[in-house]
Amino acid sequence: MALADAPAPAAVAASESGSQILLLSVEINGYRLQQVGEFIQRDAGLYAPRTALVDLGFQVPDTLLADPDGLVSLAAIPGLTWRLDASTQSLSITVDDALLAPKIVTLDPASRGSGDVESGTGAALEYDISGMTLPGRTLANGLFDLRVFSPSGVVSSGFLAATSPNRGAAPVIRLDTTYSFADVRTLRRYRVGDFISGGLPWTRPIRLGGLQVSLDFGVRPDLITFPLPSVSGSIAVPSTVDVLVNDTRVLSRELSPGPFSIPQLPVVTGAGQISTTVTDALGRQVVTSFNFYASDALLAPGLQSFSAQVGAIRRNWGLASSDYGAIVAIANYRRGLTSLLTAELAVEASRDVAVAGGGGVVNLGNIVLVNAALAVSYGRDPAADRQAGTRVSLGVQHRGAGRPLSLSASIGLADSNFRDVAAVNGDPAARREVNASAGLLLGRYGTLGLAYARQDRDPVRYTLADQPWTAGQPVESGLASPARIFRYPAQHAEIVTASYSVAIGGAAVYATAFQDLKRREGASFQIGVTIPLGARTSVSANGGAGSGRLHAQVQAARSADAIGEVGFQASIAAGDKSHQFGELQYKSPWALLAAGADHAGGQTLLRLSARGAVSIMQNTLFLSNSIHDSFAVVDTNGLAHVRVLAENRQVGITDGSGRLLVPDLRAFQINHLAIDPADIPSQYTLAGTRREVRPQDRSGVVVRFDVRPSHGALIHLVDETGEDMPAGSTATVSATGVAVPVGYEGLAYIEDLTDHNSLTVRRPDGRQCRLAFDYRPRSDDIPSIGPLQCQVTPGSP
Repeated sequence: MALADAPAPAAVAASESGSQILLLSVEINGYRLQQVGEFIQRDAGLYAPRTALVDLGFQVPDTLLADPDGLVSLAAIPGLTWRLDASTQSLSITVDDALLAPKIVTLDPASRGSGDVESGTGAALEYDISGMTLPGRTLANGLFDLRVFSPSGVVSSGFLAATSPNRGAAPVIRLDTTYSFADVRTLRRYRVGDFISGGLPWTRPIRLGGLQVSLDFGVRPDLITFPLPSVSGSIAVPSTVDVLVNDTRVLSRELSPGPFSIPQLPVVTGAGQISTTVTDALGRQVVTSFNFYASDALLAPGLQSFSAQVGAIRRNWGLASSDYGAIVAIANYRRGLTSLLTAELAVEASRDVAVAGGGGVVNLGNIVLVNAALAVSYGRDPAADRQAGTRVSLGVQHRGAGRPLSLSASIGLADSNFRDVAAVNGDPAARREVNASAGLLLGRYGTLGLAYARQDRDPVRYTLADQPWTAGQPVESGLASPARIFRYPAQHAEIVTASYSVAIGGAAVYATAFQDLKRREGASFQIGVTIPLGARTSVSANGGAGSGRLHAQVQAARSADAIGEVGFQASIAAGDKSHQFGELQYKSPWALLAAGADHAGGQTLLRLSARGAVSIMQNTLFLSNSIHDSFAVVDTNGLAHVRVLAENRQVGITDGSGRLLVPDLRAFQINHLAIDPADIPSQYTLAGTRREVRPQDRSGVVVRFDVRPSHGALIHLVDETGEDMPAGSTATVSATGVAVPVGYEGLAYIEDLTDHNSLTVRRPDGRQCRLAFDYRPRSDDIPSIGPLQCQVTPGSP
């Protein structure tokens, strides 16, 4: 370390203790920073506040103690040397890269997905109804989903209705009735009512009626939950860093010398390669590459997810409204231990069975993904040879991101005594499940796929309370209480599938072959072609054979996507079962309407259908197309016939009350809504034309645009001599105190006028005058008033 002579007085401020404050330009490892550092010279040493060193890019060890004044001696920092040049007021520092904070390079601005969500208060009823006629018979049915929402959550209930229900079923059947609330801050979702239990890849979800608490990453769509690759390094001279993912450049930045870090590179799932090229000012390059494997089956280190639920098993869903069985409790948990390993745990319990299991997913060498799990069950069935049962599963997967080959295989084995809570509901676990698949990208020659699946189930006999409808075949029980014994026969399936697809011009050609190895006549194949005719229209043809029978079909379709569009579907099938079908569709502002005919087996069926939604918000009833998620009611404060845009696409025009319902908003995401300013009359004021809204799921939100009459007029002001009031004068409205400038020709535009108004005008030379006038608004244009003569205020200079 070397210290030059004392700095010049211009750069020095002396303190009472004899220390000198220096403002110095700083050079680190030969690179001059574009900032000035503040240092303290005391005796022969140089000191700086810890915060100042951090601002300059240093990583100051926590173990490095400061003096009583809070200053850190540069001489006390290991691996750091410095030289002070008094003549240039500069400080040159040489330091190891380990003491420099890496420059964090991000590809995008900070995420905006973590803001508050919005929800109004209202209700919506979605419907899908159809009526059909057969010779001598008329049928009607519908699927409905009613939900009531507020900032406190959503209560929803779905139901089916039919004029001629299935044998033993009621004409109206309730589906799920649930209260749901999502806490965006904690990512937790709470459900009370009917729901599907959470699960892991090696567990089986079931329908329950009860209580569920889970971690729902869906409330933060901006979060990436799986590990993403990162790039880090160090450069000695100013250089350009380029990062390529699978030969596609995703980043190019100029960086100053020192360490750098580029976290969370955007990649597609699967195996791939990242290359980093560092180019200095002389064109010299250093290229480094490494492989990665990204998968949403892994959780980022430290990230966790869980689901816990307790309730009664829901039986005969879609066939009975309130058929509940045994009480069960289910919980599962996942945690990312490292970027390569995610652990999984699951427990299930009921009165008759308890299950516990564990597993994990591991990234092996950035080449394959392996998952494994072991589950043990303990039942109280006295007829079983052993009350304990086990199930093991193992899987391996390789997906190439932009690479030609993808492979996957899995196997699950369970002994005859293994039971989980799904088995309590009458769905026995398979003894053996084997799946394997391979996909090969052939470039312009298409894609080839092969798949194999095998499943074996033992015969099962169990008893359930008497129900109106169930799977399986009942046998006489001989029990005194109303109950039935159901028996599942053994099931064995072994299927091989091969598929091929290729794009030829604008057409897509495909072929599929299928073979059930357990059936003598289990082979079938199908070939087809689809030809697009524009953005909305396509024609297709396919044919094949199966079980010794031939079949062929030709189809044409045109979608009705936007309001006012007309679509159609038409098909003709020949072979074992002749079939002709045609349907016309119209997408109105209020519903998707369709009418069609279906002819098969010598009978013709005529059909009418409507699909849409009825919503209530702001004490107003809205008819619209189906609302699949969230929606907004745009309110222009009563102004009608204003065009509304969603994501820069026109979606409708406000009605006579100045409102429009906009469906299909994305829940928990930023949605952009706007109104067309060209539709705002000149006598109205507008605070803004664009709004961003982040709605709660399955809810509505009111989006208000502050459109209001300006009550303005263009006032022509003249002085006591009849000359135009000079430009630069100021006119102040007495009632509001609002001051407006007077322009050329004595003109001033003033808003918020009343029937009777008075003004005080102050001229550039300080003289003042007053005037009064009446205002009558016009509906067609901004009124012009004047010339109005301003009378000099007595005593005005």
